[in-house]
Amino acid sequence: MTLRFRFSSSDMITTAGVAMRPVEINDIGGTFERVGQPGIIEAFSHHQLAEMMRRPDTTYFAGYFDRATQEARRDKPVEVISELPEKTARLVIWRKAVCDAFLALEAAGLIKRTQRAYEQAKAQLASATARLVGEGASAFAKVRPGKEIKTRKLPASRTVLHWVRSYQAAGYSALSLIPATHLSGNRTRRWCPKAEALMNQVIEIYADTQRPSKVQSIQETRALFAEENARRTSAGATLLMVPSASSVKRRLDSADPFYVYAKRHGTSAAARKFAMSSNGPDVVRPMERVEMDENKLDVMSLLTLTGIWEHLPPDRQKKFETGRRWLYIAIDYATKCVVSMRLAETPNSDDAIRALRQIFEDKTPLAQAAECESTWHHHGGIGTLVTDMGPAFVSDAFQTTVASLGITSHLPPAGIPWMRGHIESFFRTLGHQLMPLLAGRTFFDTVDRGDYPSEMLACLCDDDLIKVLLTYIVDIYHNQPHGSLKGETPNAAWKRLIAEHGTPPVPDGLTLRKAFGRPLTRKLNDEGVLFSGLSYSCEALREAYLHSPIREVEIRVDLQDIGWIAVKVGATWYPALANQPGFAGVSFEELREGIRAVRHAHARAAKLDAPTVQRAIERISEANRRAFALRALTPYHTTDVEIARADAGLHHPLRSDAQRLGYVPPSNDLLNDAITITPPTDTSRESDSDDSGPGSERRTRRKTRRRWGFNDGK
Repeated sequence: MTLRFRFSSSDMITTAGVAMRPVEINDIGGTFERVGQPGIIEAFSHHQLAEMMRRPDTTYFAGYFDRATQEARRDKPVEVISELPEKTARLVIWRKAVCDAFLALEAAGLIKRTQRAYEQAKAQLASATARLVGEGASAFAKVRPGKEIKTRKLPASRTVLHWVRSYQAAGYSALSLIPATHLSGNRTRRWCPKAEALMNQVIEIYADTQRPSKVQSIQETRALFAEENARRTSAGATLLMVPSASSVKRRLDSADPFYVYAKRHGTSAAARKFAMSSNGPDVVRPMERVEMDENKLDVMSLLTLTGIWEHLPPDRQKKFETGRRWLYIAIDYATKCVVSMRLAETPNSDDAIRALRQIFEDKTPLAQAAECESTWHHHGGIGTLVTDMGPAFVSDAFQTTVASLGITSHLPPAGIPWMRGHIESFFRTLGHQLMPLLAGRTFFDTVDRGDYPSEMLACLCDDDLIKVLLTYIVDIYHNQPHGSLKGETPNAAWKRLIAEHGTPPVPDGLTLRKAFGRPLTRKLNDEGVLFSGLSYSCEALREAYLHSPIREVEIRVDLQDIGWIAVKVGATWYPALANQPGFAGVSFEELREGIRAVRHAHARAAKLDAPTVQRAIERISEANRRAFALRALTPYHTTDVEIARADAGLHHPLRSDAQRLGYVPPSNDLLNDAITITPPTDTSRESDSDDSGPGSERRTRRKTRRRWGFNDGK
């Protein structure tokens, strides 16, 4: 049952820093007006008021606006008696008992407010006071016979009458009886302004990067007084009073600790020293807060993608360069699941953007490529992305991408790693659990490393390293109990919270291509725009081809799905589908491998056919597809230079007249299915087709010319 509260118009309630006073209270609830903001009214039900009174940021002051209450609170060191020291609080309660006993005796006609009447009834007043306060012989605890009892002596009549008058004027509030000893003491300035300025110099002398001792700082400060007095002596002025060493030390001890430590050790060190522990952000929903960071792996590896290391002779193995890769990791704060991972040669914005792109994808194919038993399905939209102040994250490219996705970016100040505690903890967990299992580890520092030959034992290539990392994250880390989850595994936490809250929606395909797609410029022709042999078109491109004098358009390509691209016509982006069907979901790597396979079987001058390339893509082995997927996580991903080179090699679009007419003859032979279209025939050189001429002899010699092979070096 909800209580009904009764408020007075002189009461005040402060909640969430907003002070309000009651205006009207009825059976339903009450209306309150904000203090200092007349006309702003808020209404609360009795149930809401009950909930409000239990909140830690709510304070209730009964009769706050009464004149008597304000008189009692004026010049008082506390607002309630319980804030006083125990000795002072007991004294105030005794004074209150004296006043209450006096008023009770006065009401009974046993005492008057005169000195003579007070002296006559003093013993009776002391007895009544002892009963009210529970001290002396009237105490609740039993006193053994013969034990000494301490009682308070009543003051003279003038003091008691002063207490009673103050007590009544303050509305019978005990605050008016608090001793005014907190106002006592000489508060006049002891030093002249010049001496005060010189004494304050001890703080600046001590707060120096050279970190002098307190004794040195005090001596140097007193030396300043000696110099100033010497100058005043020569000028005939009044000398300054030189403070003692203890006075200067008290002035130094009163300095701001954070300011002194920051000046002596730096702001980052001061932030770490004076940081207060907390439970961190209140995050309960998956992907509500994603922490992302970069870290240099504590293991030496071979900076290559080769998979034939064990087959190379020792002299060739020594020529391979070794080093430490950087690892980009993104982790979901609520479930502690890793939602993105990527190797990088050095910290850079490009790899940071590619790692950000993985957060929105189901990465189970990557886990399968690494032969993991569990799935890596953790993905979704991002509420808030938290990174450090690293160059890769504060770069214009990364921040532009984050802003294009509509993500809230949070960059905690540098030197405060606990603001991203979970991602920092993950790197430490990685160093303790996984790195001891790898040959070539570098340990946490040179002292722990000792004489361990990390460079000589380096044997992991990039593809091996990424497989090890994927196996650890997907099969081990996601399935082991996590301390921050109270023993629950990240996979179980993800499943539970997804069922309860879901995740923010991932950006749509057009937004992803605008944010992450490779920016290119293409010329508009009658088929639309061309990229890597595929032509793309849409209604906006057709209108631009008819009416716009501008023949160059900007496109954005997603290398993981070349079935459609984003094109910019005017100031608007549009999706453009490939004119050749069957390429939806095909990656750029698969397209390039399919074209390479067709060209390997045909003459390079032959024109490529879309169905032929599609069948070649279907024949790509699963091992190659896994290699393509894992390679995307290493520093050897597809670069812009490779895209330009592959695109320049295709002078004609992939097409097939039979496919355009809706009929593709079935065949398993690439040579039969391919449509070989050669450049236009030059009639002036038809005589070269005669095999009996000298040109035929030259062609025969070229065909029979011996080609170089791997065994020629013997």
